[in-house]
Amino acid sequence: MLISESRVERLVVHRVGNPARSEPLQLSSKAIGVDEEVSALILDGYLKGIVSDKKKYQFFHESDLNLNELYHFSRQFFRGEMDLLTVSQRIAKHLYARSQHPNIAAGDLLVILFSGLGDGDSPQRALGIFKAEIQEDFLTIVESGEVFDVSHASGINPRLIDKGALLLENGPLVYAVDRQGHEAKFWLDDFLQAMRVPDTGTSSKVVAEVMEQISEEIEDPQAQVRFKDEVMTLCKTEPEVSPRQMGSMAERYVAPEQVNRLFDSAAESYGFALQGDAPLPAQGMARRLEKSWSKVGVGHGVSLLLPSDLSLQNVRSVKGDNGELTLTLHLLKKED
Repeated sequence: MLISESRVERLVVHRVGNPARSEPLQLSSKAIGVDEEVSALILDGYLKGIVSDKKKYQFFHESDLNLNELYHFSRQFFRGEMDLLTVSQRIAKHLYARSQHPNIAAGDLLVILFSGLGDGDSPQRALGIFKAEIQEDFLTIVESGEVFDVSHASGINPRLIDKGALLLENGPLVYAVDRQGHEAKFWLDDFLQAMRVPDTGTSSKVVAEVMEQISEEIEDPQAQVRFKDEVMTLCKTEPEVSPRQMGSMAERYVAPEQVNRLFDSAAESYGFALQGDAPLPAQGMARRLEKSWSKVGVGHGVSLLLPSDLSLQNVRSVKGDNGELTLTLHLLKKED
C-alpha cells in the first residue's frame, strides 16, 4: 500500500464513553477540514503508523459478510449512499454499543476520509477510524517580546495510536491496531470483527508448530521418527508445501480429529485460519523443524539430542529386576 500521495479530505470527531459507567456518547454535528500542518501530522502519524502488512486484517461474519456492521457501513459510504458525517455517527454508535467492558476507557473518536492511497492501478479512498484514549501532557514555549514563558497543554499524540482501523474502498481488507488489546480485546473481536491476514512467514511458523505438536502425540518412538523423516524429506526436496499436504501426511500417524484439533487450535491462537492449498516456503520450515526435532523421545520419559545427520531406527528396552532400565538404540547415518 503506497501512501506517499495520500491526502486528508475531511474528518469528524466524536467523544465515546463507556455506557457501563453511564458515560455519554457525544456526537459532532459537522465534518470539518484541516489545515496543512494538521493534515501532515495525521498522515505521518495515524496513516503511516497503521499501514503495515503485520497489521493487515479482513472483515468476517459467521453467516454473511454484509451483516458485519463496519463493513456494511463502509460499503454504503463508498457507494455514495451516505455522507461522511452520517457514516461517522453510525460508527460511533456502534463503538459505544460495544464499549461495555469495564476496562474500556472513554476517548475521542476521529473518523477521517483519506484519498490517494495507492493499491493497484488506480488510487483509492479509505476511512480511518482512530480512538484516542490517552491525553498526553506537553510544554509549550510562549514568546512575548524579549520574554519567554512556559505553559502547559494536553492533547492527542498522532504518532501513538491507541486504537485504529483503516477501511479500504476496494474490498474487505482492513488495517488495524490496538495498543491496549491485552486489557480488552473488543476492538478487533467485537467492534471490527476482523481476523488477521497471514503472510507466508507467519503461516509457515504455524504449520511448523502444528507438526511439532503432532510428533509429540505419536507414542511409538519409531513411528515418531518415520513421521519426522517424511516431513523433513518433503520440506527439503520441494520448494513449497501446503498446510493440506502436511495435514494429510500427519493423518497417517494420528487420527484426523487430532490433526484438525491442532490446526484449529493454532488458528484460534494466532487469530487467522490457514488456507489449505496456500503455498508456503519449505526450506524455512525445514530449518525450524530440524532445530526443534534434534530432540528425540525414546520412551520411558527419556529423550536424546541427536545430530542432524543421524536418525533413530529402533529402540529396545529391558527392565531389570532391581528396577534398572537398559535401552539399546539403533542409529543410522543419513545419506547426504
